[in-house]
Order: sequence, then C-alpha cells, then structure tokens
Amino acid sequence: MAKHFTPGDLATFVYVELQRSKIKEEKPTEAILKELFNTLYYASLQTEEGQFIKVTVTLFDHSNIESTESLQYDQWNFFAFEPKIEFTIKNLVKLSKAADPWSSSLSVYYDENNKLFIYGMIDQTFHYQSYLNYEEDEKPMYPGIIQTMINGIGILNVMLDYHPIATLNQNSLVKLYPNVFEYGPVSDFIRKKSTYSKSFIEKKVGHQLSIDDTAVYNEIIFEYVIQSISRILLRIKTYHHGGAILITRNPNDDLITKYELKYNRIESAVLHILNSVTDNDLLLDEIEAYKRKEKDIPSVLHEEFNQNEMDIEDSYNELIGAVRFVSSLSCVDGLVVLSPHLNVNGFGAVISEKTLPPYVYLNRSSKISVNKVKIDPKHFGTRHQSMFSYCYKHPESLGFVVSQDGEIRAIKNVGGEVMMWENIKVYQFERSSKMPKMPPRKN
Repeated sequence: MAKHFTPGDLATFVYVELQRSKIKEEKPTEAILKELFNTLYYASLQTEEGQFIKVTVTLFDHSNIESTESLQYDQWNFFAFEPKIEFTIKNLVKLSKAADPWSSSLSVYYDENNKLFIYGMIDQTFHYQSYLNYEEDEKPMYPGIIQTMINGIGILNVMLDYHPIATLNQNSLVKLYPNVFEYGPVSDFIRKKSTYSKSFIEKKVGHQLSIDDTAVYNEIIFEYVIQSISRILLRIKTYHHGGAILITRNPNDDLITKYELKYNRIESAVLHILNSVTDNDLLLDEIEAYKRKEKDIPSVLHEEFNQNEMDIEDSYNELIGAVRFVSSLSCVDGLVVLSPHLNVNGFGAVISEKTLPPYVYLNRSSKISVNKVKIDPKHFGTRHQSMFSYCYKHPESLGFVVSQDGEIRAIKNVGGEVMMWENIKVYQFERSSKMPKMPPRKN
C-alpha cells in the first residue's frame, strides 16, 4: 500500500536535517516545524479573490538582526509589523496578496511560549528568486534559518540558503532532485547534440582556435543550453496548466504540428553571448598589456570596451526575452517542438505514434540506476503516454513533461528502454555550506 505523506512527515524530515546542519541560529523544535508546515499546507488549499495562494515564509530570528546602516543598496532588509500578527491560515491568505514571492517574504518566528507569529516582511527577494531562476549570476545574501514556499495546492518547498531540503507535493515527500543536466544520459544527449564544429565556432568568434579552445567554447554553449531548458521548464511551471517540450532533429516524424513557427532567437542569443564574451576577453588582454607597460590606454580602446560591455548585457537580455517567448508557446495544448539548439519548429504539436513501450523505468539518480523501478506506462496520463511512445520509437529525442501540479519529468530512450526522471533539478540549487557532506540519501 502506497504511503501518503503529510506536513507532519515533512516536519520530521526537516527537523532531522536541521539537527545535522551547521547553522548557528537556534534550531526550531519538531513541534514548531509541524505548526509551521501544517498552517502553510492548509493555507495553500485556500483561495483569495479567486486566486490560489503563493507566498514565501522565512523562519527568521529578527531580534538578532544586525545594523542595516552598512547594507548594500540592493540587499534584503527586515521591516516589522506593529503589532506582530498571529500566524494563522486566515492571516497568511490575506497577507499573501501583499507578499509576492518574487519581491518579498513574510518573516515568521516563535516567542518564548513557542507560538509562531508573523513579525514583519523581508524585501529585495527579487534577487534571490532571480538567482534561483538563472536570471542573475551573482549569489545574493539571504536571511533566516529556512525558507518555505507555497508553490501550488498542497505543494511546499523547503530551502536552506540555496539548497532544497525537501518538497511536500500534496501527498508525496521529495528528498532527492536528480541533476540530469549535469550527469547521465540526458546530459550526454544535450552535450552531444549541442556541440558545434571547430570551423563553425571559428567563424563566429572571428579567429582560429585550437582543439582545446573549441572544447571550452562548446562547454560554454552547453551550459547556456541547459540553463535555457531549465528556465523554459520553470516558466511553464508557473503557468499551472502543465505543458511539454520535445527536443528532436526530425520535427516531421510522427508529429502533427498545428502551428508551424521557425524561431531561432535562443540559439542566436547564446552565440551573441559567446561572441561578446570572447571580445571582452581580448579587449581586457589589450588593456592589461598597456597597464604592464605603464602606458596610457587609448580612448578608442576604452570606448570599444564600454561598447562591448553593453553588448554583453544586451545579449543576456536577449536570451531572457527569448526564453520567455518560447515558454509562453506551451500555453497552447500540445508540445513545443525544439531542435537540440532550442530553435522552435512549431507548437501545439500532437504525437501521432501510439505504440507504448512495455514498461517505463523510473530512475532515482541522474545516472542509470541498478535500482530503477519498472512502471506500467498506462498508469500515466495522455501527455506522458504520448511522450513515452515518441521516445520509444525515436531514441534520438528527449522529452520533458510538466504536470499541472508543477512536477517536472525528463523522458529518454536509453538502449531501447524508456527511462524517466522525476522532480529533476531545474532551479539553480547549490548545496549549502551549512549542511555536512554525505553520500546521497536512499529513498
């Protein structure tokens, strides 16, 4: 019989993880965590003005906050409610309208009687969310012991810094997030298919390259491709209607595409970034050469360097806009069909192939696991079954399906067997220095 997990199970797991952690703050009791997660869970089932609740709560001891006089201009700050507000479902639902997770967080802590209150709000969380979503490179400071996000009906994500501790997804408890973009068959497929020839890159950067230089450039391209896929999936997740993307070289095979559209802006943006970053390195080398010789840097070189800095920013912004454009195509029923370099071939596509594989194999690790679980594909809905059928017939393809509840799965044919990875890592998660190093947990 399948086990159904509750907010209490989430609290027990997070309590154990915090006991292992190196955080300097006072660690909350399991009872406090149960109250915290139970209240958030039942708040997530409510609506306010016809909209579902989305809010982030930071468990934060505001009494130990240091002086804010020396803060950077864009760093977070704490602003107190006067008086403090009781931590209830009703108050959470009301305040969620004023606390957009992209801009702010509710600051919650317990008093001497271990009773939770909403003591205030934390601003400038835009930079934290932008970092998680690959829209900022610089990691911002963030306060508190843990952050808990309501990301859907019955969905709670618990974070320590930039490290996910666990996710309660309605009645399942997620403890592992396979990093399929860095290791295993999914990563290998994207790396192989997104690689450009030496001559192509030389033409783009405008000078000859060694084999090693070509490998470095292709590694940079690979990083931007997997970031772009992650960002597309994250954007689809925010729409709360589900969606799917299919990466294939053969957009005409077993696909009926309602809206044929050729859109290559993601690939163009990545190559613009590559080119402008390369120019930046060359210009910096020239500037350093003048400095070493203690000569004045020519004004023309200054102007060229400043213009190139603007080109870099423009190309990053181009990629952000292109990713959002492609993500929005998923709002139409059907697949978004992409090439390995993420050029759109069409959207609203339907898979005509109906032959299901005999089994689908669920992997807990990003690599092919010896403990993979064999599942009947008919246990899944139409969107998943169609992707299973396509990948089964077309091994040189890769599918991603986003469920309405926000769960993201990767699907790939590996050696004739259709593999699936659940709850894949798409945010820019990093292991917190506050958590001890240890081998991956077993479910």
